[in-house]
Amino acid sequence: MEHFELDRTDEEREELVKQWIKDYWLMLVIVVLGAIGAVYALNYFRQAKLDNLNKMAAKTEQVGLALRDNKVDNAKKIVTGLQENNKDTSFSTVATLSLAQKYFSEKKYNEAISQYDWLISQEKDIAMRNLARLRKARVHADAKQIKEAVDTLNSVEGNANLYESYLLKADILLSDKQFDEAEKTYKSILTDKSANNELINQRLELLGIMKQKNTESGDSNEKK
Repeated sequence: MEHFELDRTDEEREELVKQWIKDYWLMLVIVVLGAIGAVYALNYFRQAKLDNLNKMAAKTEQVGLALRDNKVDNAKKIVTGLQENNKDTSFSTVATLSLAQKYFSEKKYNEAISQYDWLISQEKDIAMRNLARLRKARVHADAKQIKEAVDTLNSVEGNANLYESYLLKADILLSDKQFDEAEKTYKSILTDKSANNELINQRLELLGIMKQKNTESGDSNEKK
């Protein structure tokens, strides 16, 4: 705006203001409309984002209800939709874990493994990827796929879940009567500061008992 001389009269100043408005009214309208539009757009974006979150939360809840009512096919359709359209959200992760757990409880091992594989390949958070690996290994173990279970545990990333992965690996080897490998794995855990040494020693005692019984059983069969 032009500088208003101090010695101008009120009428002159008023005329200058009117002239300035006349010259710049379009710019003023654009600025005002732009400000209003920006506020509206921001509110619209926030509301749209909130609505989308509510929709995803509702779908995740629907998955839980469908699984509770044993409507697994319905749950799978919803989970697939979340995986395709909202794969970068925690909602798709929770829904996938729920569906995989249901498959596991029904001993549908391939279907459960498929869901865990999706998480391992799509999840950005290492902790969640490792959780999927630990659960996938349990599925393999329950299906008597020992090598696959061990390979899955060996693929755990970082150090945060090493204790859990080694303990599960040793337990799986023990259940498969691979006593030497199980013992070696249990003992390697004892060097971990976060390890529960009392628990590991109990496992080693159990291993000794199982190993002895297995030897006695073998000797008994040979005598027959």
